[in-house]
Amino acid sequence: MTTELALKAADRPAVTGGQRQRAPGLDGVRALAVLAVLAFHLGIPGAPGGFLGVDVFFVLSGYLITDLLAARRDRLGQLSLGQFWARRARRLLPALAVVLVTVTAAVALAEPGQLAALRPDLAAAAAYVSNWYQATHHVSYFASFGPPPPLQHLWSLAIEEQFYLIWPLILGLLLAGLSSRHARAAVAWAGAAASAVLMALLYTPGSDPSRVYYGTDTHATALLVGAALALTWPLAAVAAGSPGLTRRLDFAGVAGLAVLAWAAGHLSGADPVVYPAGLVIAALAAGGLVLAAAAPGGLSALLSLRPLRWLGVRSYGIYLWHWPVIALAAAIAGPGRGPAWLWPVEAAIAIGLAAASWQWIESPILRAGFGATLRSWRAGLAESLTAVRRSPVRALPLLAVVAAATVACTAGYGVLHPPASTTSALMRQLRRVTPNPACRMGVSTHFQEAAARPITIAASTGHSQAGTRFRPAIAAASAMTGQCHR
Repeated sequence: MTTELALKAADRPAVTGGQRQRAPGLDGVRALAVLAVLAFHLGIPGAPGGFLGVDVFFVLSGYLITDLLAARRDRLGQLSLGQFWARRARRLLPALAVVLVTVTAAVALAEPGQLAALRPDLAAAAAYVSNWYQATHHVSYFASFGPPPPLQHLWSLAIEEQFYLIWPLILGLLLAGLSSRHARAAVAWAGAAASAVLMALLYTPGSDPSRVYYGTDTHATALLVGAALALTWPLAAVAAGSPGLTRRLDFAGVAGLAVLAWAAGHLSGADPVVYPAGLVIAALAAGGLVLAAAAPGGLSALLSLRPLRWLGVRSYGIYLWHWPVIALAAAIAGPGRGPAWLWPVEAAIAIGLAAASWQWIESPILRAGFGATLRSWRAGLAESLTAVRRSPVRALPLLAVVAAATVACTAGYGVLHPPASTTSALMRQLRRVTPNPACRMGVSTHFQEAAARPITIAASTGHSQAGTRFRPAIAAASAMTGQCHR
């Protein structure tokens, strides 16, 4: 996830004694979090709990957004929510729009059988409600059936966006109604505890955890832990902390990093202890890591190393691109874990796309805004048209525009004219024959192997023939479900 994966909120300068300072160690935290998620989604052995990287992003989001708004109110006497939300839009929407269009075009060309199922995913992603859509449609984050949905990872961005909309309003009431910093923090701690308690009440061990994992109400603990820490230890105070405070935060950060490393290597989404104990412990550990990264200590210096900072700056794009790359590669290559040599290839593609997105889309829009960036692009295109005869290299902007238009047209056609989705029909049959979520998780691997070849055939031979080919997979899943219920 995820994630205050938004760079500028995290790199917001802290104000200390009239001087503006930065917290570069927070980029290192982002880098570690996105690498953990990447390892988990790639299926690299030794990282079954890499999904906890999303909760690290959540803590970071809660901390930085709360600190940003609280400091603004202290400085200006108001939250300026319109400006805040506009900046969030400039940071998050352009890269997301490019990913949605590109993924749709890629699915239309490589896996057209998924287009019908992709349409509601696109609508949910555009409205930032992917988490609730996946929860209500029982799209498990920890078990897959057939080709992985290429937009499944956007559930975490949906939770964050909902947090960005609701929490500033609550925070404004807290700042206006409570003068004590500790009282304000106590409310945030109480909210974090309430979310964890709700998760514990709604989760049934052995069942599909999708509802409690995707739910904003049940998965808000990490966000509110970050918010509580910001109200207790603001970024400016941490950055200007005494040597004694810095040493204590370094200790907390090292301990938190050790806890997160152990959890990433030992916990899995099927462990009942995760809901909510594992997530709460991970959130607290991430809180210690975030505070240490913001302080001028030894751990912060390590997290500020240039390679980590480079990845952290682009972590939002890496998160956006990595799962579609992995999902489309899996859909093309077939079921089962890919060969080890494919992992670095997929990671390199995702990081490369994220770097390009940051260089030419995210950073320009974040600096200058939508209007100025569009005018700059238009001027560059006009210059390319006039200079193309003098140098073929000058045609690159024009070629980029043509490529973008082609991708957009392909995506639009795919959305408006999707083929019949055999895969979607198969999923519905699977849910009917395996009503128990735990049983569905149990037949996942067998089902993927049985259904992989028919899915490929469906894309080329049509729904009718493919539907016939799918019947053995449905029967096998049904038989296994019967054994599961015995």
